[in-house]
Amino acid sequence: MEIKQGYSYHIKDEFFDFVQDKYLMGNKENGNYRPHFLAIQDKIENEK
Repeated sequence: MEIKQGYSYHIKDEFFDFVQDKYLMGNKENGNYRPHFLAIQDKIENEK
């Protein structure tokens, strides 16, 4: 899957079942919906 700048992507429920990471925000935890994540490209790191 190619990730394009400026688009919003949704993670499937199965991802949270597959990835057992205690630091990952829980999916539909305590009556809430799927968590939202934002990725920002670091321009300084790309120039190296």
